[in-house]
Amino acid sequence: MIRFSLLTTIALALAIGVPRQSKAEELPPGSAPSPEFRHPPENDARLNKWFRDAKFGAFIHFGAYSALAGKYKDTVGGHYAEWIQMDAGIPYEEYRKEVVGSFNPTEFDAEEWVKIFKDAGMRYVVITAKHHDGFALYDSACSDYDVMDASPFKRDIIKELSEACHRNGLKFGVYYSHAFDWSDPDSSTFFKPDPLKKIHPGLPADHQPDFDAYIARKAVPQTKELVGNYGVDLVWFDTPQYVTPERARVFHDAVRTLNPDCVINSRLLLMSRYFKNFGADDPRFTKELFGAFDYVSLGDKAVPPHQLPFTTESPDSVSSSYGYKAHGEQKYHSHQEMIHRLVHTVCGGGNYLLNCGPMGNGKIDPKAVELFAGLGAWIHDNSEAIYDTLPSPFPTRPSWGDATLSKDGKTLFLHVMKWPKDGKLTVEGIAEKALAASFLSPKAPQAPLEFNQSGSTLTLAISGEAVDQDCSVIKLSLEQPFPAT
Repeated sequence: MIRFSLLTTIALALAIGVPRQSKAEELPPGSAPSPEFRHPPENDARLNKWFRDAKFGAFIHFGAYSALAGKYKDTVGGHYAEWIQMDAGIPYEEYRKEVVGSFNPTEFDAEEWVKIFKDAGMRYVVITAKHHDGFALYDSACSDYDVMDASPFKRDIIKELSEACHRNGLKFGVYYSHAFDWSDPDSSTFFKPDPLKKIHPGLPADHQPDFDAYIARKAVPQTKELVGNYGVDLVWFDTPQYVTPERARVFHDAVRTLNPDCVINSRLLLMSRYFKNFGADDPRFTKELFGAFDYVSLGDKAVPPHQLPFTTESPDSVSSSYGYKAHGEQKYHSHQEMIHRLVHTVCGGGNYLLNCGPMGNGKIDPKAVELFAGLGAWIHDNSEAIYDTLPSPFPTRPSWGDATLSKDGKTLFLHVMKWPKDGKLTVEGIAEKALAASFLSPKAPQAPLEFNQSGSTLTLAISGEAVDQDCSVIKLSLEQPFPAT
């Protein structure tokens, strides 16, 4: 078995390149997680304060690009609407004047946003404080390329949303693109000449980006501003092209100095695409990796195939774009798809971070509001099987759906997504004696379910129509704790 050092790991990750994934995907099964893998104690302590029990969060891609909705003049962008500046080749000065200079989301209401998220069952919020275009949604002292100085809106969006989250009991996080910054020719975006020519055409042809100067001048100071001034509980870094372990440490130390409890994601240092195969013997996953961050951000729209040996988060979206998109190809998930993706993520031991792209006027996309409401209604009926649970104790995902386990191990929740045509649900691998079974939803008949147990095989009688056409949850009480993996 080959062993890679951390530096080799990072070099390989950088060689892969930065993808822009566009299709909803499920990670390949891989082999069982390694029981020897453990988070370092300091990570565990930090994650256990709130993150691991949160389960469900709101991801928000909002910025000047939101008003364009994926199209600039006659150019329709690619899959991700928030990439329109790069896709359309809009020079920085033009983008600042025409797009940022007209960004005025007058219908933005932080309390309204938070109510939508909280009603959906979300327990934390992460918003793009600065995306790749370099434009900040807060009042930055180290750059005038922000909502207060460069746009007509003149309101600190991050401050208003942070305060609304904390007033309503939600944790608050900021997304920060720490290496990509299309407004700054020294950022890592411009290590290749073509983007530099498109976005900064006036620069000399031989311009060489000074990435460390950019980090010192803008990226680290803005990280400190956000953590120090906005009650940030989580920093969600993204697209770490050319971020070495030494550079990552600078960001890590800046966060930890101001807030030792602030949670940091893996994209501070590692590409999202790097986490696609999760084998027990994969040499990439070592304890040393967690020196700079706390948990693993999976790839865009990736859902774990089974329980993984470390804490994860799935950054999904209600649609095929993250920023609001009204032009070009666009696909929204169905209500059922959203429920299944949430459930599989939680059953895999991760948090589900579901994105919406608000419209340019500041209102949440109505289609996202509709999907959030559907998720909220399902979670309201089945919250016991989502919050304060452990991942599925089964080594592989059952063909009929998935499972979660209560923290004391004495209640197994069966998430039935494929209703058996013969009215018999067979569950393998339950060595503990089952005491009782019933549907969790209050809409279901409250009479106990009949079952038969032979060895580790349990057969439940669930004839008739599915209690919930999307996902019916059965609560199974056990005499002894089911051993968590």
